[in-house]
Amino acid sequence: MPESNPQRPIKRFGNWPVPVLCGLLAIQILVTIGAGRRDDLAWFDPIVDVRAMVLEDFVGEPDAAKMQEAAISGMLETLDDPYTVWIPPRLEKDFDKQLRGSYVGIGAEIEVVDDRLRIISPLEDSPSLDAGVRAGDVVLDIDGTDTLGLTSQECIDLLIGVEGTPVTMQVRHVDGIEESLEIIRRRIETRSVKGIRRAGEGWDHMLDPDEGIGYIRLTQFTERTIEEMRGALDQLDAAGTKAIVLDLRFNGGGTLDGAIDVADLFLDRGVIVSVRDRDGDGRKWTATAEPDDHLIPIVVLVNDGSASASEIVAGALQDNGRAKILGERSFGKGSVQEVRPLPDDRGTLKMTTARYYLPKGRNLDRRGDVEVWGVDPDPGFVIDLDNAEYAKIVENRRRYEPINDGGDGLDAQFDDPDWIEQEIADPQLAAALRTLQSRVTTGEWLTVGGDPGSDAVLASELLDQIAYRTRLLDELKKTTTRIAEIDEENATAPSAGFEIRDERGNVIGRVPSNQADRIGELLSRPVDAKPREGEVDAP
Repeated sequence: MPESNPQRPIKRFGNWPVPVLCGLLAIQILVTIGAGRRDDLAWFDPIVDVRAMVLEDFVGEPDAAKMQEAAISGMLETLDDPYTVWIPPRLEKDFDKQLRGSYVGIGAEIEVVDDRLRIISPLEDSPSLDAGVRAGDVVLDIDGTDTLGLTSQECIDLLIGVEGTPVTMQVRHVDGIEESLEIIRRRIETRSVKGIRRAGEGWDHMLDPDEGIGYIRLTQFTERTIEEMRGALDQLDAAGTKAIVLDLRFNGGGTLDGAIDVADLFLDRGVIVSVRDRDGDGRKWTATAEPDDHLIPIVVLVNDGSASASEIVAGALQDNGRAKILGERSFGKGSVQEVRPLPDDRGTLKMTTARYYLPKGRNLDRRGDVEVWGVDPDPGFVIDLDNAEYAKIVENRRRYEPINDGGDGLDAQFDDPDWIEQEIADPQLAAALRTLQSRVTTGEWLTVGGDPGSDAVLASELLDQIAYRTRLLDELKKTTTRIAEIDEENATAPSAGFEIRDERGNVIGRVPSNQADRIGELLSRPVDAKPREGEVDAP
């Protein structure tokens, strides 16, 4: 039997092709990345070219810093999102103050009245309070700078500074006595949780002690809001509180974590909020049962100034059946912003990265032509107010807020809805108290307002537009009156008017203001023509 031919040996190349192939792959990746990088850099080419041409040849003196700010702001404006903004380095301190609720200064609420800085109230545990600043003080000068005519921001710029440094204020107290006060600046932690009136340096959170109805006003959501909320709730628990008014009117929002933590205080189960990015990915937050959960009746006050984080809280409590929402439809901001610092201290980018959704799955954003946005009050709980009415509430409420100001505090009757409606001019708070008093005493919610829906929203917008028209008509009336006064002054001053000059700059005539329509006639006449009545020859 013949032997079979042996199999030919396979020629092998060793292991060297593997690193060669890896190297070729790496080169291809680098080429691809390099091409992408070149495309990215090419995007900037026209911007760089325009900048260079302007800096080189523009007739004026360009401001390179302003050009940079405008370029970044213009790029972000194309996103059509008012909440995506770049904060330049010069504004980062103010932004940080708003975000964290802290700053270095004297610690006082201020306003400008009759062109002078006035103290609304020193803040609790503040250097201004320690130095003797009192509510109603008029600040005459700051470190030798007269405050007459300064804006509130110009005064703030003088008062804030480096921690531990002094600032001297000349103040006139309400009794007319003037005093020079030296205040040592320190970090001020602004409170976001307030009560119905002052109790010493703190706040009184009780509306109706007899029925056990408390009141908490949240002005914003900061990193410390949850601690302040727990402190207020501890005070209410000690007083035997059975129900709460949570006032979120004009609360523009704040941190997402703050909103979730506050909502969780009043929920023992259920979804609080969910967040999704542009690809639909995201996460969901649910309430956890804790021993300190407050599962008592709640009325949440909202208006068209309640936005973002405050809408999360109101929507979560409403969708989970934990609270009645009273007031008017909220602002409608259902987007989440991330704060990202740029390298080399070149500012901060606040960018919308996702949208949040209420427990029942609805986004809050007021975008395009959507007919439903924000959080609506419950049926029977719509009470709409215009801007002038809200301004009156703030003005009346302020009497009970300053520290160490006797005011009308001893005569206040916050347990009486009629008194609140008459003296504070706050029908929304009065209605919240009425329905909670009914809920506590009878177990039933009292209907205190209208029903939500498109009609209610249109009615609200109609009121706002009417109020806006009234303000415009007032301004038009003032302007018309001033025009008439100027015309009258011109009529009694015939020398006032217009000079007509030739191409060499020589005066060839004058026309009184009340004969301005004759300027064209004069210009069309020959230069050597004699002046007519009402016209004056050149001197």
